[in-house]
Amino acid sequence: MKNLQPINSPVMRKILLLLLAFVLFVVSASFLSGYGYIWGGMAETYFRGWKNANVDDLEFRTPRRLEVGEGWVWPEQTLDSASVSNILQQEAVENEHVASFLVIHRDTVRAERYWHGHDVHTVTNSFSMAKSITALAVGMAIDSGYVELNAPVYRYLPRFQEGPGRDLTVEHLLQMRSHIPFGEDYKNPFAFMAKAYYAPDIAALLEPYAVESTPGSVWEYQGGNTMLLEEIVRTASGRGLSDWVEAGLWKPMGATDPAFWGLDAPVEEGGIERSFAQFYATTRDFARFGALLLDTGKWQGRSLVPHAFVERMITPIQDLDPACDARHYGYQIWLGTTPDGLPFSAMEGHRGQFVITVPALDLVVVRTGYDKDPEKRERLPVDVFRCIAAGRAISGV
Repeated sequence: MKNLQPINSPVMRKILLLLLAFVLFVVSASFLSGYGYIWGGMAETYFRGWKNANVDDLEFRTPRRLEVGEGWVWPEQTLDSASVSNILQQEAVENEHVASFLVIHRDTVRAERYWHGHDVHTVTNSFSMAKSITALAVGMAIDSGYVELNAPVYRYLPRFQEGPGRDLTVEHLLQMRSHIPFGEDYKNPFAFMAKAYYAPDIAALLEPYAVESTPGSVWEYQGGNTMLLEEIVRTASGRGLSDWVEAGLWKPMGATDPAFWGLDAPVEEGGIERSFAQFYATTRDFARFGALLLDTGKWQGRSLVPHAFVERMITPIQDLDPACDARHYGYQIWLGTTPDGLPFSAMEGHRGQFVITVPALDLVVVRTGYDKDPEKRERLPVDVFRCIAAGRAISGV
């Protein structure tokens, strides 16, 4: 013990100064090399006890706010609380990770539960459910004549005019068949998706990426495709995603709470939406997207997204193009079949955010949460099937 140096000794002061200098060097080097976003990402995640992004991270965003119009409130005809709890427990839906659970049958709320301090007005991160919302915005842009479904991407983004990129179409991007090697690694802080989620300047991030081989035959889930869809809509129309969704969906669908969409820079600096995630809304308002899909683009009889586009959106890729064998995906949305053969679609996001639509049953189920069961069935989280089973039991269908 006699060799220990007191904290204020010259040796210890020198060690602390060297340590401080090293830390300053590392931080400076990270910003100079374009990786300064990592420190903000750590503040959002590790410093809060999470390994990666979570549903309650709106406070860290620079968002654009989507305003409401004349709100439309869901009618309610709910089961008693004890019956709902029994069903949720039997179907293994209720656990420590769930934040909300909502069942809507025939446009009527049949069950609604919240945990962990969440309530009807709590907004949470959609994560990749935002991809489906982006697809709906593309459908509206197509309907307005700004974009063509089968047009080559280079018509809107000239950098894709050379090489294999010349064959890339808007539909390829919608279906994740671009053959562009973005990568989808969220754990690596230096990878494409970490930069897309935390770093500024999405446009600069996308610029170097190119199509590697003739697109269309291989399905690969990558958020970079969704980011290119955002760029196409914005470039072709001069309007950002939030504008399209607020005017074309949010207000017409009667949302009762404002939504928020995370940007890559402040609004006044021309920030653009992180189209693959960071759409924040309440559970009840998320359900409106499910009802819209359920009615193939209509809301209360009014067409908001073209019927033909939504039909293709929820059709397996292989049924539209036999060159690709993907049957679990449509236009930025997951597809599946219940154990008794009923097709369904699922807006699905990180940590178990779901908006599930079963057209044959006129059923919409929403689940938000802090995590999900890692087990999968038919390429979808097993929790999707549990939510459908619980929704059917609650609705009696």
